[in-house]
Amino acid sequence: MARLSQEKIDEIRQSVDIVDVMGQYLELHKKGKNYMAICPFHDDNHPSLSISQSRQIYKCFVCGNGGNVFTFIQEYLKVPFVEAVMKVAEFGHVDMSGYSLEKRVVKVDEALAPLYDMHAFALKLYMYYLYTQSGKQALDYLRNRGFDDELIKMFGIGYAPDKSILHERFQKEGYTEVAQVKSGLVLENDRHYDRFHDRVMFPLHDEFGKVVGFSGRIYKAQDKNSKYMNSPESDIFIKGKTLYNYHRAKEAVRQAGFVYINEGFMDVIAMHRAHHDNCIALMGTALTKDHLRMLKRMTRTIHLCLDGDMAGQAAAMKSSDLLTSQGFEVKIVLLPDGRDPDEILSTEGIEGLDAVLKDTLSPIDFMMAFECSRLDLRNYEDRKTLLIKACEKIAKIEDRIDRGHYITKLSSLTDFPKEIIEEQLLNSSAIIEHHEQFSQNRIETIQDQRPILDKYTLAEKNLLFYMLNDRQVSDIYEAKAGFMHNDTYRALAAYIRDYYRTHQTMDIANLIDKIGSSHSTLVNALTDIAECSLPLPYQKEVIDDYIARITENTKNIREQELQEQFKNEQNVLLVLRDIEMLHPFYMMGVIENKIYNQIKIPMLVMYPGETQGTARSFLGVYNQDGNYRSINF
Repeated sequence: MARLSQEKIDEIRQSVDIVDVMGQYLELHKKGKNYMAICPFHDDNHPSLSISQSRQIYKCFVCGNGGNVFTFIQEYLKVPFVEAVMKVAEFGHVDMSGYSLEKRVVKVDEALAPLYDMHAFALKLYMYYLYTQSGKQALDYLRNRGFDDELIKMFGIGYAPDKSILHERFQKEGYTEVAQVKSGLVLENDRHYDRFHDRVMFPLHDEFGKVVGFSGRIYKAQDKNSKYMNSPESDIFIKGKTLYNYHRAKEAVRQAGFVYINEGFMDVIAMHRAHHDNCIALMGTALTKDHLRMLKRMTRTIHLCLDGDMAGQAAAMKSSDLLTSQGFEVKIVLLPDGRDPDEILSTEGIEGLDAVLKDTLSPIDFMMAFECSRLDLRNYEDRKTLLIKACEKIAKIEDRIDRGHYITKLSSLTDFPKEIIEEQLLNSSAIIEHHEQFSQNRIETIQDQRPILDKYTLAEKNLLFYMLNDRQVSDIYEAKAGFMHNDTYRALAAYIRDYYRTHQTMDIANLIDKIGSSHSTLVNALTDIAECSLPLPYQKEVIDDYIARITENTKNIREQELQEQFKNEQNVLLVLRDIEMLHPFYMMGVIENKIYNQIKIPMLVMYPGETQGTARSFLGVYNQDGNYRSINF
């Protein structure tokens, strides 16, 4: 198999439009010559990610993340560079026959490695015991619920026997008792013993597909223990950062364009049996910021499919509000009679579940239905409560037809005239506008809080912008300056100069490939500079001014270094010799004054000549008569 050459990588990158690729994952809006999107790399509620179609790069003006199509895929999907290139090749329909994909390796903290290893070992052991004589009842239970061998294998379902099997095996494998307890798989009392006994075991994975915990379910009707027992939180298992089936559902979600959010893993498995693979589950916890971050990497369209009981509906209402506030498009599946997807599938089959899933409500419709089930609309105060809550949501609707529809519906439900509702909407709109303005101001404040550059660093940054846009400026920089004090900018200048040695014009997306995504500081700085709003074409005087500032800064820094070097020295004497080599270009008095004014230390000047009063003559031949000019030192 051939390795990917730079030529092949260039071909792949040029085969796609970054707007088309990023549009597969983000909702883009045209703004001027660029596109804007909600940034998936930080907690962003307002579009701050800019995509330049002409330059084939992206840049977030809040978190600073930027790059080309390869770096986006790397960051968004959390994959290595080679895998990102292969993914882009799929988009561009580039023939990759003869090229191999390096196996993705997720780096693991050495301190956490034993925890991951113990969970992987436990998974194999649980799956083995399911098909032993001790696991026969558990296997029969799964068979009766519609689980075949393929399904069991896919979801890694196993059985924890009614005895401790892990502790002894872990001991033999060399894991310390401290590490075993830390994993959550082993408990410590007067002795060490397994946490899970006589339960059907469902593995829990992190976003990369590594097993980080388990959920054990009872399977005997007479068992009075808790139906579910979950692994405790640990260094590798945090409920607020875990979504069941996330690692397996990512591709299906991208193909479907949306994700179902279920309440538990049995619902996800039931949905899979019904050929809906775009499902994840919350695992009994509320949505967190980390969950939202993970979801943003998947899709912006959510179908909430939580249990149909009162608790499930309340959770759907709360989750819906949070998701819509974060820019997600939300639809809610109203499950009938307090049932869950697993129960519906068992009683009504795939057709019955499909029919339920198709019947979705908007957040407003669901909210009205939910509140009507809780309130007594014969009571004035309850009707007023419904009106106020509904108006808060209706006020956010921009479409006039949709807005009119919900005003009419609310008036019918509450018996309040439309005029009253519209008046309340004005109040709600004013509040919303205030909050949105506050949020926008906050983002602008964040942008304004980026470090203010001094005039010298700003000159370096601006010069780099013009170097990117004109090879001639790069030549001028190399001839007249050749050095930048800022470490990042100096490195970028070197990359730009090196690029122009083999290319006549600049391709920033290609330059990012040459820098490499591992140098994220350089890539982010490059995209920041590339998106500067400076006038083009440039004026020669402007470039000269930048060069002058850079050389002035270099001179000042060197002077400071000299001063610092001699500052704490005692009895220092500066000896100047061979000074005659400067004749007739410099006058000695000028040299002496310049040096002394800068470092202020005594000097001894070895000068071949003689003193004539207060003046000196060179070799006793040329008198200091002003016939040769001094040049500033």
